[in-house]
Amino acid sequence: MTPSLGRALALLLCALAGTAAAAPNPYATVPADRAAQLAPGDGVDRVFGGEPVPDGRYPFQVALLRASDLDDTAQSQYKAQFCGGSLVAARWVLTAAHCMRDGDRALGPADFVVLAGSTDLEAGRRLTVKSIVINDQYDDNSMDHDAALLELDSPLDLPPVALDLSGDPTVAATVLGWGMDEQGNYPRMLLGSQIEVVANTACNVGIKAIYATALRAGVADLAGQYRIKPADAARIGDEMAENIQNPLTDTMLCAGLETGKRDACYGDSGGALIADRNGKPVQLGIVSWGEGPATAEIKCGHQDVYGVYARVASFKDWLQFHLAGS
Repeated sequence: MTPSLGRALALLLCALAGTAAAAPNPYATVPADRAAQLAPGDGVDRVFGGEPVPDGRYPFQVALLRASDLDDTAQSQYKAQFCGGSLVAARWVLTAAHCMRDGDRALGPADFVVLAGSTDLEAGRRLTVKSIVINDQYDDNSMDHDAALLELDSPLDLPPVALDLSGDPTVAATVLGWGMDEQGNYPRMLLGSQIEVVANTACNVGIKAIYATALRAGVADLAGQYRIKPADAARIGDEMAENIQNPLTDTMLCAGLETGKRDACYGDSGGALIADRNGKPVQLGIVSWGEGPATAEIKCGHQDVYGVYARVASFKDWLQFHLAGS
């Protein structure tokens, strides 16, 4: 029996929903990738289009290390890195909420340590975490409100980063992190990539184009199973693509380059997007998520697609409440 077009459409929607991308899981994937490659030697280390950061320039940037990968050696710290963060008060680190998950499991303070005081993953000081505060509006599906605060067991005697709580317009920015570079390698040294903040409208266009292409291809692939004619499948795909909602919310901002040559990538999650204001670094965003074509092995650094960051200014009340007295 041939299903009706309406029934076929419902079946297609169910099948496509089952293939939707899950939220990123850097806690599981990044250390595994790091373990698969040797620590970089004397070559040039880069995030996408980034350059090594001079030691001491951004002392607030920290790395999160998976505890199960650590031993007494400094070398184990390289393999254990999975996310970044920023010191925002003597006892508080700001990072991404999605960094605090391992699939369906919420991480606890014993699952990781904070590495601070060095741009080199094989140096610095390890600090334990007392508590984790996830933004209570965080949505693991939409990545909305992707922010978390880590309370350290002991204070850090390092200058914290100033937070952009005003949301003043900014164009030039720098993203910091130890994430994957354009050759698929993970650096040992902290890198910074100079990028530009772009309007969410432009960011939505590029990401929706990727979703629309994947959606049409998915409908075409599944149509044969439900005996839908190619012309009808194309029409269904077009109608569904036209109804894709904007993926960005008001708590997100976008940054990168139109060429895609500079971008954040895997392992940069939770790190800081900063701007220079009157010679002082101010944190605008938290590395959150990004997209790339379905056929791309690496989802970072694609033309007309920008990286997405949690907008620090949108968390003003939440940050002030938890950091009060710090």
